[in-house]
Amino acid sequence: MDKNTGTGIFLIVLIIGAYMWWNFKNTEEYNSVRRRVQDSIREIEKTREEFNIQTKISDSINRERQKVIAAENMGKMMSASLEGTESVYTVETEKLILAFSNKGGKIKSVEFKDYHNYNDFKENNGKPMKLFFGDDNDFSLGLFAKSQIIKTSDFYFKALSEERNLNVTDDSLSLPFRLYADSASYVEFVYTIYKDKYKVGFDINFNGMEAHLDQRASIAELRWKLDLIQQEKGFANENKYTTVAYKFPGENTIEDFSAGKETLNENIKTKLEWINFKQHFFSTILVTNGSVNNKLSFVSHPENNPAKLLKTCEANVQVEFNSRKNNNIPLEFYFLPNHFGTLKSYGHSFEKIIPLGWSFIGAINRFIVIPVFNLLRGSVASFGLIILILTILMKILVSPLTWKSYLSSAKMKVLKPEIDKIGEKYPDSKDAMKKQQEVMALYKRTGVNMFGGCLPMLLQLPILYALFSFFPSSFELRQNGFLWADDLSSFDSVLDLPFTIPFYGSHVSLFTLFMALALMVSSKISMSQQSGLNSQMKQMNMMMLYVMPVMMLAFFNSYSSGLTYYYFLSNVITIAQTFVIRKYFVNEEALRKKLNDRATKNQNAPKKLSFTERMMKKQHDLERTRKQQEKQKKQQKNKRHK
Repeated sequence: MDKNTGTGIFLIVLIIGAYMWWNFKNTEEYNSVRRRVQDSIREIEKTREEFNIQTKISDSINRERQKVIAAENMGKMMSASLEGTESVYTVETEKLILAFSNKGGKIKSVEFKDYHNYNDFKENNGKPMKLFFGDDNDFSLGLFAKSQIIKTSDFYFKALSEERNLNVTDDSLSLPFRLYADSASYVEFVYTIYKDKYKVGFDINFNGMEAHLDQRASIAELRWKLDLIQQEKGFANENKYTTVAYKFPGENTIEDFSAGKETLNENIKTKLEWINFKQHFFSTILVTNGSVNNKLSFVSHPENNPAKLLKTCEANVQVEFNSRKNNNIPLEFYFLPNHFGTLKSYGHSFEKIIPLGWSFIGAINRFIVIPVFNLLRGSVASFGLIILILTILMKILVSPLTWKSYLSSAKMKVLKPEIDKIGEKYPDSKDAMKKQQEVMALYKRTGVNMFGGCLPMLLQLPILYALFSFFPSSFELRQNGFLWADDLSSFDSVLDLPFTIPFYGSHVSLFTLFMALALMVSSKISMSQQSGLNSQMKQMNMMMLYVMPVMMLAFFNSYSSGLTYYYFLSNVITIAQTFVIRKYFVNEEALRKKLNDRATKNQNAPKKLSFTERMMKKQHDLERTRKQQEKQKKQQKNKRHK
């Protein structure tokens, strides 16, 4: 072990030790802060209970107000519908378990039969994953009745189905709910549930309502509010991907809110094709087919909230219809896993919600990485082996660039003795310019480009960034483990710490440790090939060798273990490639002879003029030709005079 390596390891141990000492020293302060946080949470819960009580009082007052408005504008039947008993209708398909409530005629809960949240998966209890349930979901249609708004969420609809538990045995099943104004007039919500789809059709029908609705009104207001709950292993990581996304009609791209914000509100006056309350691996989408005056928002919740809420998302939108006629508003709900192929199969550009990277990076994922990954899934059972094979294939793909990069570094290493002699010739820092000029002249004679190893490395960056986007967003990795990692879509933890290290976290990811170690070794080997570097470049190399792995250790500790496992494999293969190339494919003596021969040839060859020199020579030749022509004309003129 050389001095630099020993110093680096000592610094790393010193930094980690200092962190641990600092945390243990401040344990009491940490506990005090934790108690204050818990007190704050209890205070928030107390405030929430008081708010709920006030809300119930407000709802009671609002219900009485709605009763008066309904009686005056909609008829006694609708007014009577403000009172009732909630009935729940459960519909089971091959993919979903849906619960519908006659209170508001809404979808009360959605469960995925084939997926589980992380805690249920870890406990192996096989419970279906609840996307939302109960009061997490607030859905209402606002109708204008003589300048007053009637909210359907306040009313008890009449369900036309006598069965409370239904199974979709045919291709689809229709479940209607009606809110009567009188015996011949009603608002109808019709849900179409499909046997093998994540789609639920939602049609709003108006029958004989023209006498009850404001004839000037051509819009209805939809209010949709949803609490998104934690489903995955890491709260902070899942919250980072939880947001509100939407799409404009006719556009190929989508828009979304910055998920890192605490609160966001946006008013969109133009039409929207769909709105998505998106979590890391699941989406709840409402296709509005052109809603207007869209008010979208979300509010983030603190990590330690008892209900494990990530964000509360809300959409207030207006949909157009003709109130003078019996009219239909066709809408669609989608409750989907964020799986690229599944999203794409439903159209509407749903697959764009997966953050695969911008432009060229996203194209690499869509047309190279995902097809190869899916192909490997068909024949390889272990996702750890799939990632290993994918890493090898990617390394083979960029191997020509790796070869060029190594060859350039080998040339630099061969020239190191010559460069050292130039350094000995100009030891004084005042002669740094002369030293640099001679080094550049040496490179020119031997045909070596000092930046020849950089360009191949830069060309590999798009694939590096593509996989950086792919692994954390890959639904296939969700709840699939390898070795000690129980979920490759989230971080692996071999040790849960009783304290939190700033910028690092409260757990130790072993794949991240291996990745940082492999990066350090790979950087050390790469730097051993370099020579002729100035002091600034040497300092940068030292930072790359020791500081960068420590920074990566902190940055990737809470990232997808599938990603850190890939980076670890990539660095290990790079080390192996370097060893094989150095031992079997590059003969330094032969390379030195080749460079010396090229230098001798270039030194003895006629000097090749630069572009500027060629232009100056051409201009000089033209000027000389012009003078000769003028001299000839003058001689001819003198002859004629004689």
